Amino acid sequence: MEFLYSVTIFLLGLLCVPSVAHSAVNTCRDFSNGGEFPMLLITNGQLYAPSPRGRAMILTGGGSIISILPEDYPLGNLTGLPVRVVDAAGGFVVPGLIDIHAHVTGGGGEMGPASRTPEATVEELVASGITTVVGILGTDCVSRSLENLRVKVAALQRQGITAYMWSGCYRVPTPTLTGSLIRDLQLIDEVIGAGEIAISDHRSSWPTTQELLGLVTDARVGGMLSGKAGIVHFHTGSADSLLQPLWDVVNASRGAIPLMHMIPTHVSNRGPALLKAAEEWVIKGGHVDFTSDQEDERVSYDALMDWNKRIGNIALQRVSLSSDAFGSLPKFNSEGELVDYQVASPKANLNTIRRLVQKGKWALEDALQFSTTNPASFLTLELKGKLEAGADADIVILSPEGLEVQNVIARGKLLKTPSATCGRFEMTIDLATNKVF
Repeated sequence: MEFLYSVTIFLLGLLCVPSVAHSAVNTCRDFSNGGEFPMLLITNGQLYAPSPRGRAMILTGGGSIISILPEDYPLGNLTGLPVRVVDAAGGFVVPGLIDIHAHVTGGGGEMGPASRTPEATVEELVASGITTVVGILGTDCVSRSLENLRVKVAALQRQGITAYMWSGCYRVPTPTLTGSLIRDLQLIDEVIGAGEIAISDHRSSWPTTQELLGLVTDARVGGMLSGKAGIVHFHTGSADSLLQPLWDVVNASRGAIPLMHMIPTHVSNRGPALLKAAEEWVIKGGHVDFTSDQEDERVSYDALMDWNKRIGNIALQRVSLSSDAFGSLPKFNSEGELVDYQVASPKANLNTIRRLVQKGKWALEDALQFSTTNPASFLTLELKGKLEAGADADIVILSPEGLEVQNVIARGKLLKTPSATCGRFEMTIDLATNKVF
C-alpha cells in the first residue's frame, strides 16, 4: 500500500510545477490548497495517530493522507509537487475529533419559543477541533424538522467538514424522511441510524418494548442493507427505569439483537444510578456515550477517572464523548420545574480530553480515543479517527503546552490556522488583541 502511494507521488511530480510552497497562511484569503496548492505537508509535529508515532510528517492530497513520512525525509524529493507546508511548530498532530451528538440546527425550546437555541456554524465546530459531526433532533421535532437537518448537514459538508445525521427525535413513532427508518438508511447517505430516542425521561413518549424492538430491528436491517452501522441512539433521562427499556428489547428479541445497535447517551451526567447501569451495559459488551463536560463541569471527567481505575481500558474502548453542542442544557428541580437553562458548547469534547491529560495525567492517546477511534468504530467510519496512509485527511494540530487548537485540516483542506478560521462566514483573529472579526 505504501508503495502505491509512493508511485502516486512520483507520477504527480512528473505533472506538476516546481517547488514546495512555504508561504504564510494568516487569513482565509491565504487558504489556497484545493486550488493552487491541492496538497499539504505537515512538518515539525509530534504525531498521535492516536497512538504515539513520534516526530513525523504527513503528506495529504485528494482529501486523503497519502503518506506518513519520517522527520528526516528530504523535502527535495517532493520538488515538482503543488504542496503547501503547514508548520506544526512542535505541536501535537492528532486525528480530527468526531462528535456523534450535536444539535446543528439548534435545539431547546423548553422555556418557550424564545428559548430555542441558535444553529451551528462550521467555524465554531472547526475551532473546537471537530471535523466529523452527526446532527440530531431532540425534544422539538415540530419547529425543528428532519428536512431542515438534512439540508444543514449538506451545508456543513459543502463548507469542508464531514457531516451525518440521525433520523428521528425523542418521540416514538419517530419521524423519518422517507416514511421508514429502513428507507432512510438505504436511500440517504448521510443517515446513519435513528436518534435521539428518549427513554426514562419525562419528555419521552414512553414507548413500549415492542415499539423499541421494531425500531432497533429496522436500524439493524437498514444498516445491513446500506452497509452502515445501523444504530439507535438513545437519550436517557433520570427516571428510575434507567437502561431497563434497552434490556427489555434484548430480552424480547431472545438475545437476537446485539447490544451494539443501541447506544445510550447522557449516561455520565444523570446521577450515580444511571452511571452504574451504564457500567453494566459496557461490561456486557455494549457501547455508551458520555456527554462532555462544559467549562464549569467535571462529571464525565470524574466518571472516566473512576472507570479507568476499576474496569480498565477494554471497557473504555466502548465509550465515546459527545458535546450535545447547540442543544439546551435545562436543569429541573425535584418538582419537575425548570430552574436553569444554558446552551452546550462544541468545545466540551476537547475540554474533557484536556482535563484528562492535564489534571488526570492520562496519556494523550488514551484520552483521544473517546473522540477518535472509539466513535469511528461504533459508527463503522473506517477512514475516520486515525492518521495513516489512505485515511481521510482530518487532522488537528494542538499546542504542546495547553492543547489548544492551532490548525485544522478537514478532508484535506486547511480550514483553520492560529489566526483564522474559515467557513461560509469566516473568522479572523487578531492575535495581539484576541479580537474576532
